[in-house]
Amino acid sequence: MSFDTAAFQIDPTPRRADGEYMAHATIRGTPPGGVAFTHLSGDLAGFDLRDDAIRYASNWAEEWLNKRYGA
Repeated sequence: MSFDTAAFQIDPTPRRADGEYMAHATIRGTPPGGVAFTHLSGDLAGFDLRDDAIRYASNWAEEWLNKRYGA
């Protein structure tokens, strides 16, 4: 990532639903020269393992930030 990662907080905590972990991400931050925001991904995908859901949501959030604030 080419932007200041300290300006953003990613919370990839999955939720448990119907016997699986639903990956989703909450992104909070203030981009350089911008306005503070919170972005909710919504459900991204279901996983049997909690760690897989966290990894997926974290990667999704980093890609989302990169598309908007990367070089």
